[in-house]
Amino acid sequence: MKEYEYSFKVKSIDPYIQYCDENGYTKEEETVQNRTLYRNVNKTMARITSKTKDGKTKTVLDFKDDNQADVVLKVSRETIPLEITPENEKAIESILDMLGYIKDKTLIRNRMVYKKGNVTFEIDKYDAPETMFVVAIEGEKGAVDKTYAVIKEKINNEIV
Repeated sequence: MKEYEYSFKVKSIDPYIQYCDENGYTKEEETVQNRTLYRNVNKTMARITSKTKDGKTKTVLDFKDDNQADVVLKVSRETIPLEITPENEKAIESILDMLGYIKDKTLIRNRMVYKKGNVTFEIDKYDAPETMFVVAIEGEKGAVDKTYAVIKEKINNEIV
């Protein structure tokens, strides 16, 4: 599966939340996430993500192209997430080791997800490895391009 995404650092997430609220986006979820990244020399990364919502935590593993280019628009392959349970946790660690994935870093963030049609906003407040705000707009190419153009015109002064 391919992910089509604009992702950029911002000074504040407030204007993006306001944009979503004023333009008919539905808030789908708000979670605290702890994501550990594992990198491989084959330019892919494994991600173990724990999402906590309402006191309940779910942990998943997925893989994604490791595109570290400093560009706003990225098109990457991404797998469907696999749930990690206490029963399969050791097996997953063993598989990552066998395939040559090396632990890189852990991200801690609060994420809000807003959706409307073929467009999803992921609005993040990072606490680690550094404090920062990031907005991602992903989904169907045409709709995402159009939404990003509107955002860039209306809220450009907030982009870092």
